[in-house]
Parts: sequence; structure tokens; C-alpha cells
Amino acid sequence: MLGAGLAALSLTAVALVPATAKTGESNHDKAIQACSTVNPAQPVEAIGAVDDGSGIGFSLVWITDSEDRLWMCDADSEGFVYSYSLVNDDLLEGAGPELIGLKPASNGGYEDQPQTVAETICAAYLTEGGTVLSSRPDGLSEDPGYAVFVEDKGGALYLCNATGDAMVWAFEPIGDPLTFGKTEAVS
Repeated sequence: MLGAGLAALSLTAVALVPATAKTGESNHDKAIQACSTVNPAQPVEAIGAVDDGSGIGFSLVWITDSEDRLWMCDADSEGFVYSYSLVNDDLLEGAGPELIGLKPASNGGYEDQPQTVAETICAAYLTEGGTVLSSRPDGLSEDPGYAVFVEDKGGALYLCNATGDAMVWAFEPIGDPLTFGKTEAVS
């Protein structure tokens, strides 16, 4: 199942015409530039970027804007943006541990490993559940979590950002590149 989901992500990326980008920049640099450019509240500051865990060279980029809001962006090395989310609050409003039946541990945390908890809550966030395709640490030092790719029963792909205490900070569909400005988002 993991291979099918990543293959779908790969096919989406291969079918695209590359955006113009400066040569000699690292893959993260192009993604950071793309994510920074599309933010509506300029100026912005990139506070981190890591490989998103898809296995196809995409970057998970963290941006703060002029109003000190946090944004999560997923972009490729060609400068295409696939997901762009304002990260405000736990989308489950604290109900995550109960939703997936987490049991408190004696140390104040939970019995399961943090990455397993994040994967479980991301899959459970879909109404009919989903299949975790891949996950990795999200690279955000202030509130570390995990970038988790989930596939629903219909084959649609989602990028979820969740923590080891079952909070979901972002959940976005991943499909065609997003468009910004006067046109509607494609994904």
C-alpha cells in the first residue's frame, strides 16, 4: 500500500511542467522560496524545512508571517506548492486521545510511541479511517510533531501534521499543485 501511495505522489510530480527556479539552489531552497512567495501576509520568515517523508524529494516548510502566524507548506524542488496550511489550534480540540483510546502512562505521557500516536490519530481523522503511507518528524523545534501521509479508501492522499499526544495541527489533501492569485486551488 505504501508503494502505491508514493507512486501516485511520484506520478503527480512527474506529470508537471517545472516552474522557473534558479539553478544551484538546494531542494529546500526552492521549496522555501515558493512557500514564502505565496504567503499573503508579507514579509515572511522561513523557520525550518525538512524532507516531508514522501520519498520523492518534497520539502515540508515552516513559515511565520508578518502577523507571527505559523504556516505549514509542502512543496517540491521545482517550486510547486501542494499544501499550504495556517497552523492555529488542534483541529480535534483536545479530543484526540479519547478518539483513539490512548492510555496515560505513569510519566504523564502516553503508553504508545509518539510517532505511532501521530500516525494513528492522522488515520483516524478521516471519517472512514485511512492507511498511513509514511511518516517522519516534522522538523519544527517549538512543538515537535510528525508529518504523516495518509490515504483514504478512495485512494485520495492527505498530509497530516500531528503530535505524539494526539493533536492534529493540519490536515490537507495532496493532489495537483495549488494555484494562487485569481484562480482557485486545484487540489
